[in-house]
Amino acid sequence: MKNRRIIQKERVKFIEIADDIFAAVSPYKGISWANAAFINRGPGLVFDTFFDLFHAEEMMEAFQEVSGGKKPAYVVNSHYNCDHTWGNKVFEDSCFIMHEYANTERIPETNSLGAWSKLVKLGKDAQGVTPGQQFLANELNGFDLTGVEWINPDIEISGDIDIRLGDTVAKILNVAPAHSDSDLLLWLPEDKVLFAGDIVFNGCGAYSEAGIHNWVNVLNRIINELKPEVVVPGHGAICGLEFVIEQRDYLLTVLEQFETHYDDEIDSVELCNKMDISDYLHWIRPERLYASVDALLKAKRGINEPASWEVLPEKFVQVRADMEKKYGDKMTEWDPMSVWSEE
Repeated sequence: MKNRRIIQKERVKFIEIADDIFAAVSPYKGISWANAAFINRGPGLVFDTFFDLFHAEEMMEAFQEVSGGKKPAYVVNSHYNCDHTWGNKVFEDSCFIMHEYANTERIPETNSLGAWSKLVKLGKDAQGVTPGQQFLANELNGFDLTGVEWINPDIEISGDIDIRLGDTVAKILNVAPAHSDSDLLLWLPEDKVLFAGDIVFNGCGAYSEAGIHNWVNVLNRIINELKPEVVVPGHGAICGLEFVIEQRDYLLTVLEQFETHYDDEIDSVELCNKMDISDYLHWIRPERLYASVDALLKAKRGINEPASWEVLPEKFVQVRADMEKKYGDKMTEWDPMSVWSEE
């Protein structure tokens, strides 16, 4: 990939990956430091809007700098998660396109907005915060949720649709359920550019609450059918097919190892300890394996109980300790800030 223009803002770096197509890359500092993108062709399109209005405003500024002051006609949200949608208000004059389940799926998150906003302001060292709240506050450091509100979609889709941006046909592909029940890809076949949302996490452990089997199918579709030359992931560095293949193989490893070591008495932490993910120890926080394993275990036992942020941090610590004991100095991780310095 030959990068062209780079627009550096305080919070976000905008990298031109094809003519008038920009990836908006965040320095990875925690679970909510997501990527986004915009296309300055025809009426213009934004793909995802970050976790707060301040990051989204930088994208609006960058879009207007290259578009001669226009605002984008469309916003496409890759899925419901707040780190991809809570900047939407900055683009409220645009037409919002989401999966038909995004508006329902987001309700628990938006109901928690007030608590999350308070937690961001208090910080992880505030008196009286629980371990789960402390974990979240640390992950959300650097954001400000002032003014955030959910923006309802103008168009809800259940299948694939095309949008014409001047001479460019942008394909919105429904691939749910995978990472979530509302996953959409944005595919530019003429440019061979794919905006993947959280279908692709480059360099960090991704997990799904329910759709991990179909997630493998989606990654196979990207690898074997779409064959993009440039992939903008929901988190991490811009990549090509090589990492999509690596992520597919990771999920296949998780599924295979789960079936190998599962029994009716085992718990999720013990099951993680029995599994071999030694090929993926360079990823950020390999202990996130726990979230996928726990979801798979509950599904196998018919338990309908989503993971709680009051429980996950403690479990991550346990799994991490087991991994460090098991793998020793092999636990060397990619530097997340390297994304910020890459050109």
